[in-house]
Amino acid sequence: MWEESEQRAARRLLTGAVAAGRVAHAYLFLGPDGRGKEEAARWLAQALNCETGPGTPCGRCRSCHLIAAGTHPDVRTFAPSGRYLRLEDVRALCRAVGNSPLVGRAKVYLVKEADKLLPEAANHLLKVLEEPPADTFFLLSAERPYALMPTVVSRCQVVPFHPLPPEKAAELLVAEGHAPQLAHRAAYLAGGDVKAAAGWLEEEGRRAQETFLALAPRLPAGRGALVTAAEAFAQDAGRFLTLLGAWYRDLLVWLTGCRDLICFQGAEAAIDRVAAFYRPVELVRANQAIEKAARRFSGRSNVNVRLAFEALLVELIVAAGTDRWPQRR
Repeated sequence: MWEESEQRAARRLLTGAVAAGRVAHAYLFLGPDGRGKEEAARWLAQALNCETGPGTPCGRCRSCHLIAAGTHPDVRTFAPSGRYLRLEDVRALCRAVGNSPLVGRAKVYLVKEADKLLPEAANHLLKVLEEPPADTFFLLSAERPYALMPTVVSRCQVVPFHPLPPEKAAELLVAEGHAPQLAHRAAYLAGGDVKAAAGWLEEEGRRAQETFLALAPRLPAGRGALVTAAEAFAQDAGRFLTLLGAWYRDLLVWLTGCRDLICFQGAEAAIDRVAAFYRPVELVRANQAIEKAARRFSGRSNVNVRLAFEALLVELIVAAGTDRWPQRR
């Protein structure tokens, strides 16, 4: 994945920094999992510790082999021990930071899923990012930029890792034996992330799509549908917001005439019927409301899901131009 054309900019940035001897003390690899972030982190750790370097890693020396195997004593990985990266996880990292390299030239700390840092853990990490010891490098990876503390992001050089175009991801899924329509939907719902798309192809993911498509055409038209939607997805807010965002994007795409780019292939009749009640500007507002809700839910466990859903769906009713909708309950 690290070598694919979609990651050309990331590869150029990192290889250029190594060649110039100007590697930043902290990087944030930002993008979906499975798109080369781990390979890039391993490559950079090898470049900093290769016995023939510094420079492009040889991949053959003892140091390169240890890093590839995940057993180099100066290259350590920290990941969430549960749902979040907690203060005790970051304290363990900070204790290790105070030590000198054991066998290599540089210490490298890989912080996986940094967007799951709890606030107190992020603040603790910030202290070492602000005053890093010599020959110490931090490589953070994350999928959701809005879930990261802005001050943490500001201390890192951001390296974007791009997903596959959804149509390419769909081709890979079809090649694995999935039905074309299901593969297409899953690829678009996952934003081109093949790993995430697999979840939409499992029974639970397919059932969620079916439930949503039965409700979606009625959402902007009556309170009964709002309550049903809130109850149906009360335990999976993230999945509901993904489906809702894809639906409203489809409505907008349908109005623009790019109808081969919709996510919900097979639901064209419903999309055509619902899109007729909207103006493009209303759909833009609806999509903005959904994105705002997704940020609100991200990383928070104390949100009243039903009330939050109903508040969002009322916003969507307003965006729909209710004067043009037949009222249904």
